[in-house]
Amino acid sequence: MNESTHATMNLLRHTAIMLVTVGLAILSGCAGKEVPSDVMDEAKMASLLQDVYLLEGYYAVETGFQYDTLHPEMIASYDTLLSTYGITREYFEHSMEWYSRHPEIFQRVHDTVLARFDREIAATPTQAQPIANEIKVTPSPFN
Repeated sequence: MNESTHATMNLLRHTAIMLVTVGLAILSGCAGKEVPSDVMDEAKMASLLQDVYLLEGYYAVETGFQYDTLHPEMIASYDTLLSTYGITREYFEHSMEWYSRHPEIFQRVHDTVLARFDREIAATPTQAQPIANEIKVTPSPFN
């Protein structure tokens, strides 16, 4: 093997080792990002957030809700929703704080919510045609 070939082989070997090392570092960075036991799991968080989004949508349409002010009836609705899920506000806030520090996992939760909304929309019958299109006119025998 000549010197040039040997240098090229060494360069390829070092490049391969570096790529494997970088790949392992990236994979190890993703590993261990499981939701801890003191945080709401992804499935329950997705279900809760879906209901929160619906609740906020309702208030936005019905009351002109803006995020700068929470009205007492909204706070009561949030409390009722959390109670329905059997969780406290503190637990929810703790979980949201954890998810905010792990945006890649929160993105999965949010994608789950959006996929559920998409399935619900797809399963909803299309809007009915105006009733005028459904009326059948039969000739009157008295004409």
